[in-house]
Amino acid sequence: MKKLLAFSLFAGLLATGGCVSLNSSAISDSNGIAGQTVHVTVSGDPGILHLSAPKDLTVQADKALLSQCSSGRLTNVQTQLSTRDFLGFVQLYKVRATAVCQ
Repeated sequence: MKKLLAFSLFAGLLATGGCVSLNSSAISDSNGIAGQTVHVTVSGDPGILHLSAPKDLTVQADKALLSQCSSGRLTNVQTQLSTRDFLGFVQLYKVRATAVCQ
């Protein structure tokens, strides 16, 4: 009986503990390019069990960057994809993008 109670308590803590894993990567290179820097953050629908992911996040980020640049000419575009993993079966995806508007 004690083992069952301990297991139930452990399972309850694990389920409500909000286990979070954050994975991200970025490539950054600033060459001193003149112009206005623009930034956007785009997120999509949650994924399930790493089987599904939001589509076209980078396309959405590109469109959002272009909407901030009146000339329509972007250089030095950098993106960063972040994934947050909740309890191993729900994933949240976010793309951050930065560019220089010429």
